[in-house]
Amino acid sequence: MKEKTIRYSEIFYSFQGEAEMAGKPTVWIRFFGCNLECNGFGQEHPTQPETHVLPYKDFDISTVSKLEDLPVWHQGCDSSYSWSAKYKKLVHNDTVSDICDKLSELMKSPTNPTGLFRHPVTGQDTQLAFTGGEPMLNQEAMQDILEEFDRRDNPVQTVTVETNTTKPLKPELKEFIDQFYGRWHWAMSPKLHTVSGEVDAVKPEVIFEYLQPNSSAVLKFVVTGTEECWFELRDHLDKIRNHIDLFDANNHELVRWMPEVWVMPVGATKDQQEAKTVADISIEGMRRGYNIATRNHCYVFGNVIGK
Repeated sequence: MKEKTIRYSEIFYSFQGEAEMAGKPTVWIRFFGCNLECNGFGQEHPTQPETHVLPYKDFDISTVSKLEDLPVWHQGCDSSYSWSAKYKKLVHNDTVSDICDKLSELMKSPTNPTGLFRHPVTGQDTQLAFTGGEPMLNQEAMQDILEEFDRRDNPVQTVTVETNTTKPLKPELKEFIDQFYGRWHWAMSPKLHTVSGEVDAVKPEVIFEYLQPNSSAVLKFVVTGTEECWFELRDHLDKIRNHIDLFDANNHELVRWMPEVWVMPVGATKDQQEAKTVADISIEGMRRGYNIATRNHCYVFGNVIGK
């Protein structure tokens, strides 16, 4: 019987660049496919599709043979290559075993010759991050990869799922998380209409599902700093909080918590992150009571894919 394959855009080694675990060494797998497009990112009028400028649609894909040769676009989703059908020729299809081989290879070094998640010298761990696209379209694949590392006696200690929080948690993955021995972390990034152009993409009921007792979570919103953006953010947070409070009031034996909220100034590139508006948005975000997430990998590696 032929072993099933998993479709993904890239596997790479970097550090977590955003929010709570910024700076943590991380191996990433970026799955191919997403249920959102987020064409409003970086646009002058995010909620007006007729005004959007979308470089990923016009790019001549015949000029590249691998993802790393693509530019990082200022407008639209910065990872559109991970879901747009135009970029399917750059997609990989590998078995679980092959994927785990590649992830292990990335972690190898003179002080970690076999590519262990727990470093043999420092004892600190490299996390495994599932991203996309939308990784929650690949819940079975995530579980398969983690179980394969268990079989190899190289267990993953920290898992992060970078999700747009629109896809429900399947019972099989919920049970897996309930029994997970390490840290399962949800980096939840719902998409605001006033920023991404997506309609009805913030789903409190799905966010609530992710808040399992055996996991940690943060909410991470990309913001533009406009008054309508701040208002939309607060409105959604109120709805999420009310959903949690209602559950706690009716289920005293179970507790859910409101995750910490991080705001990230819009901008996918190094020059966008260095704009004065980023400082202004950061100050205003702090005044409104939020944590600030900048894209630290942009400052270190510049405008490159795979870092």
